[in-house]
Amino acid sequence: MDSYDYVIVGAGVNGTSIATSLASHGFRVAVLDRSADGFVAPDGASHDLNKIVRADYTDANFCTLAKEAIARWRSSPVLRQFYHEVGVLFRSSASGDVWGNEGSAEEYVHKGIKHAALESDAHLEVFPAQEKARAYKLKNDTQVDEILGKARELKGDGFKGMGRVQTGYFNPRAGWAEANNATRALLGHAIKLGVTVYPDSSVDSFVYEAGEVVGVKTADGRVVRGDNVVLAAGAWTQELLTTLLPGVGEGWMTRPSAQCVAVVRLTREEAMQLGDTPVVINFATGFYQFEPTPTASPDEWHMKIAIHSNGYLHPAPQSSCSGTFPAFSCTDSTEQDAFGMAACSMPANQLEIMLEELRQTWPHLAQRERLVCTRVCWYSDTLDENWIFDSLANHPARPKGTDKVWVVSGDSGHAFKFLPIIGDVFLAAKRLLPNTRQLDLTRFTFNHHARTHADKNAGRAVQSADSNRAHSTPLANARARL
Repeated sequence: MDSYDYVIVGAGVNGTSIATSLASHGFRVAVLDRSADGFVAPDGASHDLNKIVRADYTDANFCTLAKEAIARWRSSPVLRQFYHEVGVLFRSSASGDVWGNEGSAEEYVHKGIKHAALESDAHLEVFPAQEKARAYKLKNDTQVDEILGKARELKGDGFKGMGRVQTGYFNPRAGWAEANNATRALLGHAIKLGVTVYPDSSVDSFVYEAGEVVGVKTADGRVVRGDNVVLAAGAWTQELLTTLLPGVGEGWMTRPSAQCVAVVRLTREEAMQLGDTPVVINFATGFYQFEPTPTASPDEWHMKIAIHSNGYLHPAPQSSCSGTFPAFSCTDSTEQDAFGMAACSMPANQLEIMLEELRQTWPHLAQRERLVCTRVCWYSDTLDENWIFDSLANHPARPKGTDKVWVVSGDSGHAFKFLPIIGDVFLAAKRLLPNTRQLDLTRFTFNHHARTHADKNAGRAVQSADSNRAHSTPLANARARL
């Protein structure tokens, strides 16, 4: 029977980063995942083409962390090859509105620029040989054309009218990361540090000794013992906790939401025309897009487009590992969401909505025949988009014997950019490292999240960790942007 200092359930962004940090400090670590190879499961959120990396958060915790994370993306021997600092362009579109109607578009732009350029965080930033400009407001179309370079000849109306019919800003110190490639590379590095990976390991029960959790048991009967257990199951957290502690019931303060992603096909020549273009975010609708990325075939390139919203209850993440993301489609359900934010099901015209958004930026790509696939990306949402990094014993239900069981979840759609640093945040939350960044770690606790739910139930405002998400009504308790 194998025994470790830490047993981590889940090989996504959280589990991989925590395993790496623990191993680098000399702990014996095991990572269990339900995937066939033990790395991030094919339907996990980290198993993706790309994720946005940016630091212009209005929230002090995440602004500080993101700037240090970007410094590590730039400098890490393991991760820097997967980071592409092409910048992020934020645009309001002609509607001139903000997601969830929290303030004006001008306020959104002002805050984004302000927090991207905080001098107090300057010491956290590590630059390439030529330091890039700080974030700046887009006042005219000439600035946009300069950013787009040769691709400006292909631009749609969505890039036009800056300073007249829409507003926006550009942050050159941002970009995107190769999600799946980076996550797998970091776990591979952790293995070199001594981490043991257990593939095909669906955990279905705790192992107890003298009333205390001392490990986990898999569905096929294997037992892996650990002095500490870390549950880092992403969008599967709610289901996993309900399975492990069936008598406790619901109320885990995180729930999955399904988000819509599509991938379109380009030729190599088309991809070269759009190479090094920035990530583009329409902060009035939640739509975002990336530059083209290569595939195994030199003649075919892919571009990911998506919408960051309050999400959908259906489809829900499945416990079985099918090997692929499910395609999104319209589903019918009358089930109510306890958070009161996610819609029940995806609209039948979701793909058309996304293609229309793409038509505003690159009209020549907005064709159904270019579609490679649609798929669902699941978030693990909390009410105010702060994470959960806490001992399960601190949950209001006070499950017995769980003092050394930690829940790391609540990514809320904005965790991947922190891949290089999440492990260190966990060590600080567990007091294995000093909190040198002066983070407010109380906001990552069950106690904090219990208070936010109490506030919402009492009709009081809940402050998001960062701005808000796209939502069709101004009354929604919307949450953070990407």
